[in-house]
Amino acid sequence: MIYQVTGDERWLRPPYLPTRSKGLGDHDSGGLTEPVQEEIRAAGVRALLDLQDGRAPAVALPDPEQTRRMLEVCVGEPVDRSYGEMFAREFRRRASVDDGSARPVRDGSGLRVLVIGAGVSGIIAAHRLERMGISYLVVDRHDAPGGNWLDNRYPGAGVDTPSHLYSFSFAPRDWAQHFELRGELERYFADTFDRIGARPRTRFGTEVVRAEFDEGRRLWDVELRDANGLHDSISVNAIVSAVGILNRPFVPALPGLDLFGGRSFHSSQWPDDLDVTGQRVAVVGSGASAMQIVPAIAPSVRSLTVFQRTPPWIAPFEKFQQPIDPGSRYLLRAFPLYRTWYWLKLYWQFGDKVLDALRKDPDWPHPERAVNARNDGHREFFTQYIRDELAGREDLLGKVVPGYPPFGKRILLDNGWYRALRRPNVELVEEAVTGVVEGGVVSSSGAVREADVLVWATGFTASRFVSSLEIIGRDGQSLREAWDDDDARAYLGVTVPGFPNLFLLGGPNSFPGSGSFMHFMEVQMRHVGRLLTGMLDLGIRAIDVRRDVFDEYADLVDRTSATTVWTHPGTDTFFRNSRGRLVFVSPFRNVEYWRRAQSAGLEDYEIVAEPHPVPSPTSPRLRHTHSY
Repeated sequence: MIYQVTGDERWLRPPYLPTRSKGLGDHDSGGLTEPVQEEIRAAGVRALLDLQDGRAPAVALPDPEQTRRMLEVCVGEPVDRSYGEMFAREFRRRASVDDGSARPVRDGSGLRVLVIGAGVSGIIAAHRLERMGISYLVVDRHDAPGGNWLDNRYPGAGVDTPSHLYSFSFAPRDWAQHFELRGELERYFADTFDRIGARPRTRFGTEVVRAEFDEGRRLWDVELRDANGLHDSISVNAIVSAVGILNRPFVPALPGLDLFGGRSFHSSQWPDDLDVTGQRVAVVGSGASAMQIVPAIAPSVRSLTVFQRTPPWIAPFEKFQQPIDPGSRYLLRAFPLYRTWYWLKLYWQFGDKVLDALRKDPDWPHPERAVNARNDGHREFFTQYIRDELAGREDLLGKVVPGYPPFGKRILLDNGWYRALRRPNVELVEEAVTGVVEGGVVSSSGAVREADVLVWATGFTASRFVSSLEIIGRDGQSLREAWDDDDARAYLGVTVPGFPNLFLLGGPNSFPGSGSFMHFMEVQMRHVGRLLTGMLDLGIRAIDVRRDVFDEYADLVDRTSATTVWTHPGTDTFFRNSRGRLVFVSPFRNVEYWRRAQSAGLEDYEIVAEPHPVPSPTSPRLRHTHSY
């Protein structure tokens, strides 16, 4: 930031170069000596005062090469040239400079869009459509915006992505903590929803039951149901599905489920009136939800039994529940340049810096424990961290050190998990739950452990995308049939042949393996926005992704997936479907996906013609006529 304000090149050279950060911490000292730190702080004050006085930065908007070079200095390691354009554009967007990507469409277009869901993706869709001037309606089964954060109200619920990374580019927040808890996130979504003007265009307490494409009218006929069970129908030109995927709880169908005498529920359905103080609690699962629940309730329960089938890899969580210090918080709030560089640093640190270590090296001699040398280094680092956390409880080591490569399943952040397992009232059971009896839980060994409260932290039906409603496309085919139930595929995770003007946010293979979910969804919605703008410019009513484009992309996804740690034979993860195919996360580096979504346009689609078109040898295909 000092270089950007002053234009003085010396700040990009020794002795001011930070060292490479280790792990996922902020690396606050930069690895620099105290005298150098003090010199930087003094120069920083002068630069900030200049900005405060209205002085324009010497480098107003870094070009792609400047942005790459500056970030390289910031993170203390090489940043490939392929990232320059993406980061330069993101800098422009987050530094509050209009990038022109959402120009208003002409009045009277008549286009009407239905957005299903008012969670993260729905808010992003509403913001984009609002800026474009396109008429839209948001429907959501909840009574407020927030999506999954309204459901997951269990103790300790919070984000495991840094707060400033888990933020909309168009709605910066004065976050109080490095990793915010659910309550503050819920307020953020509500505030943002009102800020973008979406509330008057929203019907809460409303579900989409069914949507069917009428090819003759080139419209979607949509059946809605309100909280009282009353049905209604509307017709729209396009649908943006923002229904999410981690919202259908999975509870295994085990014998005796209905026999349990105490409270039994999925983690996402935690009762508001439940007090677990002094009770015997059993938690089934050791994934992300259990990681937050167990440390939160362990001090107050009489006993806590955790059933674990597979141990997770867990990274240090240095700033868990720590406030952002007042000085940093002021800078992040008052200076967009400072906040933008901090975001870019976080994006690199939690994104492609990690992803580059998750590719299989065919020459690596130890594929059973890691996929490459760097991944093996992660294993050593995480394992040593576990040893340090469990010092004096070596009996637990064999239970908690995973046997599969790091990142093979979702990496978790330690918010007190190992400290909770050390407690005398906590037992970790390395067995699957096979049944339930009136007063307890039966494990695979036949042992029964008593419990008053049974929490199913068993995840969601993550491979069954858009499963909450029935969608019927062309020729009467349902989306469920097109995907053969759980084998979902979509071009860029967004469009499926046979379902014109249906755009998925958070569709198959479009969740970042590591990085910012918010950014990924914004990239997808900008792609959808460009398609809609192009349709309006050319007077097109409906488009359908070309089958050859779809097939080529699906093949690329599968071939790339085979090179990642997520298809390692030693893992069993919700990232894959019942056939073992990777369907949840994107197998690409974030910059690779960004380039594809940025360059894709109407040429990848066919026009849905009038019902009785003039015969032609091929279906009409869109060509580039100008830049979208």
